[in-house]
Amino acid sequence: MKSIYLTLLGLLFVAGQVMASPKDEKPVPFTGGVVYSLPETGIRVTVEAEQVKFVHGPYYQYAEKYLGIPNAPSADRESWKITNVRLSTYGEPDPTEIHTASGPFASALSLTEDGVLIGINSDVKSGKDSVASSVYTPDVEVPAEPWPDRSMHSFLNKVDTIRPEMFTSKTLQQKALETAHDITKIRKREFKSLAFGYDKALPDGEAYNTMVAQLDKLEKEYVGLFIGKSYKAKHTYVFNVVPDAKNGKSAIVFRFSTSKGVVPTTDLSGKPVMLEIDRNIGLEKSNGQIAGQQTATPGTSNSGLFYRIPGNAGVRLLDGTHILLESHLTLGQFGKVVPIPEGLLNGSYAIRLHPATGAIQRIKKIMEKNKEEQ
Repeated sequence: MKSIYLTLLGLLFVAGQVMASPKDEKPVPFTGGVVYSLPETGIRVTVEAEQVKFVHGPYYQYAEKYLGIPNAPSADRESWKITNVRLSTYGEPDPTEIHTASGPFASALSLTEDGVLIGINSDVKSGKDSVASSVYTPDVEVPAEPWPDRSMHSFLNKVDTIRPEMFTSKTLQQKALETAHDITKIRKREFKSLAFGYDKALPDGEAYNTMVAQLDKLEKEYVGLFIGKSYKAKHTYVFNVVPDAKNGKSAIVFRFSTSKGVVPTTDLSGKPVMLEIDRNIGLEKSNGQIAGQQTATPGTSNSGLFYRIPGNAGVRLLDGTHILLESHLTLGQFGKVVPIPEGLLNGSYAIRLHPATGAIQRIKKIMEKNKEEQ
């Protein structure tokens, strides 16, 4: 009985040792590989355009005769113009620069959601950029009846000696003349208000401002019957262009028509808007000399970790010969790819890479306390 008891006690002791051993053992180093990519830099072109639909006035032919306004438009038209353009850069995976980090280095990488390397031994987090999209806002809407109020007066010629059903309609010229007289009355009343020509003062300043604003609005409505009115809308478009590192110095971003606005590159009714790129060849040569001094090449790096020495270029957005925008941008694919020095990969340094260019953005020495926690 005693021997059975001792045997059970020994088994419990051994089981306890087995269960405790994983806590005492050191973690096994990671020996696999992690595939990542370096970024290539894209150029985002944001275009703001204004659409204007013009509706001619029904009394346009009498504008000069009754109001002294020559050359009043006699037809409807639509026009577009570019009001603003902006350039920005973004990063996306470069399909020609895909690498594998091997050994213990692979467990210390920080990647974006699409697999671009942005950090080593770093707490950098991949920011969630808002998706840049073209906002195809609805076409500017013109009311079915743009002129709901054409006059303060009746459209019929009233004569006391005949029955109402026999009244005749006023001619277009008669209505235009009446409207011109009403415009003159409104202007006189507005002048009198501004000159404080009324015997009784208005209750307060707000009432005065309201009255003047309403007189202005009424005058514009009636003048519009002669010179027409416009309806406007603003539209925003976003285009992404990734410059080719090997060839191609310009690209058609979109086409633009003054009558149809922004149209696809396949619509030949629009004039091409070009993105012209002037590479900094001098900087590229200097980067090549620096890359050539590295002790390792992309094919022989022990760690499999690389970064980019980016290049730059002058960028112009051209509408024909007219320069819409000119800028200077840093572009990763116009530079060189070089290995990260092995001396920075001993666990003592935190490295942060730029998500759009692949350049080393920051190197920070890790404190001993932080290393022990890792």
